[in-house]
Amino acid sequence: MGSLRSLPATVLDSRRDAVAATALTVVRRALVEGVPVTREVLEREASMNLVASRDDAMREVDTIAQRLGVSSLS
Repeated sequence: MGSLRSLPATVLDSRRDAVAATALTVVRRALVEGVPVTREVLEREASMNLVASRDDAMREVDTIAQRLGVSSLS
């Protein structure tokens, strides 16, 4: 996938929504089901939500996290 900045606004919004859904799903599973938060769990969820390889999905998660002021996840 190319740079997130080069995507149309509606596509970028859907990618951001997918990253938010990833984070919220991982947090929910941790709080409600007691599933440990691990990089593997985050990668798997991001890959499913973004329909991308784990590496590509984590790059997108990291890019969006950094735009929100969260330090790099890698």
